[in-house]
Amino acid sequence: MLTKLSYAKVRLLGTGTSTGVPVIDCSCPTCTSTNPKDNRLRCAAYLEVDGTHILIDVGPDFRQQALRYAIPDIDAVLITHHHFDHVSGMDDLRPYLFKNRTSIPCHAVKGSADEVRSMFSYIFRDGTYPGVPRLHMHDVTGPFDVQSRSKEEAPVRVIPIPAVHGSLDVLGYRVGNFAYMTDVSEIPFASRSLLEGLEVLVLDGLRDKPHPMHLTIDQSIQLATEIGAKQTWFTHIAHDLTHSEIELRMPEGMAPAYDGLECTVSL
Repeated sequence: MLTKLSYAKVRLLGTGTSTGVPVIDCSCPTCTSTNPKDNRLRCAAYLEVDGTHILIDVGPDFRQQALRYAIPDIDAVLITHHHFDHVSGMDDLRPYLFKNRTSIPCHAVKGSADEVRSMFSYIFRDGTYPGVPRLHMHDVTGPFDVQSRSKEEAPVRVIPIPAVHGSLDVLGYRVGNFAYMTDVSEIPFASRSLLEGLEVLVLDGLRDKPHPMHLTIDQSIQLATEIGAKQTWFTHIAHDLTHSEIELRMPEGMAPAYDGLECTVSL
C-alpha cells in the first residue's frame, strides 16, 4: 500500500523592506529599474498544505497580494511580529469571512499579540462593530496545529522559531521542511536545532550597510551556511542593491527572493 506524501506549496507574496520598493520619491538604480524582480511589496508568505491555507504576516499590501495571486482562503495567520509592515492589513481579511463565518485564528508571540490586540481593539477587544472581521488572537508558547476552517483536512503542525529583531522578540515559523525567518538580527543558538534538515529557508537579508534590527547580506550568507538548508532565499530586501547585483554574489544554493516566487516543499 502506498503512503500519501504531503507537500506544502509556498508563495512569497512580498519580499521588500518596510517602505516597499520602489521607495517613494527615490530615483536610485533599484527604484528606477525595469526588472520586475526589483519591484517588491511588503513581506508576506502564503502556504497551502493539503487544502489548508496559511498566511504568514498580513501587511499593508495584502489586498493587492491576495488579488494578484488569487488567494482563495485563509485558515490561519502566523504573525512574525507587530510592526506596521507585517500586520496593518488585518481588516483586509474580512472577505474570507463572507462565505465561512468561522473565525480565523491569528498566532503571535505574547508581546506582539498584545500589541496587535491594542492596534486593532475594535476587532480583538470589542468586536461589536457591524462587519468586523472574526479574528481570534492566540499567544504562541510552543508548537501548535492549524486546522482548516472547513474541518475537512488533517491539522497542519507549525513549529515557532524564537528569534531577535533588535531588542524585540519575534518568531519565525517552520512547516515541514520549510522555514520562514524575516526581520531578524539574530537567531539564538537554542533555536538553531529547530532549523535542521530544511529543504527551503527564507531568511532576512536587508542590505550591505549594518542595521541594528536586520541581518546584512553577508551576515545572512554566513548564517544560512551554518543552518545548511538545501536552498535559502533572502527576503526583506532594501533598495540599496538591485536583484541582479545581489544574485551575482550568491553562493550555490542561495539567492535573493522576489515577489511571486513559488516552491514546493515536503512535510
